[in-house]
Amino acid sequence: QRRHQKVIEEAPCPVLDGDLRTAMGEAAVRAARSIDYVGAGTVEFLLDAERKFYFLEMNTRLQVEHPVTEMITGVDLVALQIRVAQGAPMNLTQDEIRLNGHAIEARLYAENPAQDFFPATGRIDRWEPVGGEGVRVDGGITNGSVISPYYDPLLAKIIARGSSREQARQRLIRALKNAALFGIETNKSFLIAALEHPRFRATEATTAFIAESFDPASLGAVAPELGDAAAGAVIQYELARAAAHGASLLVPGALLNWASASKIETPYRYAARDGFLDVTVMPTGPASYRVRGMEGAIAVSVLERSPHRAILSIDGVRKPVLFNQPPGDSGGCLLQVSIDGRDLTLNNLNAMMTRSDDAVGEGTVIAPMHGILLEVSVRTGQNVAKGDRVAVLEAMKMQHEILAPVPGTIAEVHFAAGEQVDADALLIEITTET
Repeated sequence: QRRHQKVIEEAPCPVLDGDLRTAMGEAAVRAARSIDYVGAGTVEFLLDAERKFYFLEMNTRLQVEHPVTEMITGVDLVALQIRVAQGAPMNLTQDEIRLNGHAIEARLYAENPAQDFFPATGRIDRWEPVGGEGVRVDGGITNGSVISPYYDPLLAKIIARGSSREQARQRLIRALKNAALFGIETNKSFLIAALEHPRFRATEATTAFIAESFDPASLGAVAPELGDAAAGAVIQYELARAAAHGASLLVPGALLNWASASKIETPYRYAARDGFLDVTVMPTGPASYRVRGMEGAIAVSVLERSPHRAILSIDGVRKPVLFNQPPGDSGGCLLQVSIDGRDLTLNNLNAMMTRSDDAVGEGTVIAPMHGILLEVSVRTGQNVAKGDRVAVLEAMKMQHEILAPVPGTIAEVHFAAGEQVDADALLIEITTET
């Protein structure tokens, strides 16, 4: 748990004044000299409410939070470490080091905060950080990187510096919200929530901060709301429209979203916390839409859209949205979105049903998307009726029942439970009666 208490580092600490910093530095030097230590090292202390500090440990290396020091001193600690390792003398003294501003570091981990921050595995579908003034990103991943269970699940670090703690905090929140990180469970939403928490803002966070400030419900996966569904449905509508337009011949772009008769509403159904969230999308102009749900209608306009980022107007409120279609989702069922730093996977169940219906009469059962087979419910020679469950696929943090498209007899089962399958993979063949 100690690592999870340290996912956010900052320097200088608001309660660490010059005298206390000097005392800690002198204690660290005495500890190193007492064992004739030579080289880079990091000494850790615990500080109590009475501003007394206690030796915790010494690491004979630079630690993961060293960028906060580099950001406020302008000193390259890695270069110094190499210099000392080569036997060269230090090229500066302690008196020459000046602290300038405030820096905070956040560690992006592949982990599930709701499950006691248990490490997560999987593939990075898209990693697209955004820097900016005072922001540094140290990353070790790229699109397609596979996060295995064999190493520490640290993905990247985002460090923000400002002239004040508040400026650094705001810059870090903005950098996290603008970072696209899709395809695997991460702690990104938790980091944003921690930085925005009143106790952290008021410099009152301690080693008990997580336990005292967050409960399992607040750490759980975010369920989509109507505004999220509206944004996701419009983006899915535009992506499908662009794909259809690209495959068409001699259709002017000016005719997109135009209808000669009454406007057509396209339905979308997403899984929600307590069932389903149904919305319909109806174009009202070249880049404007009315999205209707059970709770009412929302006006959505697409102000800007690039391959993975969009700026939407949702009932007049400007919203940046990050999005990604997972590799292998040839049917356009899934959309990964990040809105206000909240990461969601929207699974259009209507699109999945359409793809299943397309296979009727063929006697084949295909994987609707990339995932892991949790269950294969049938065996060769078994009779099934149309609509019987034949398998369960886990994809994008959700379980999907796969149903028999036709009645008949199971002719062959190509995969077993626990195997990874690609989108459109042939799972099961059914012989139908003629």
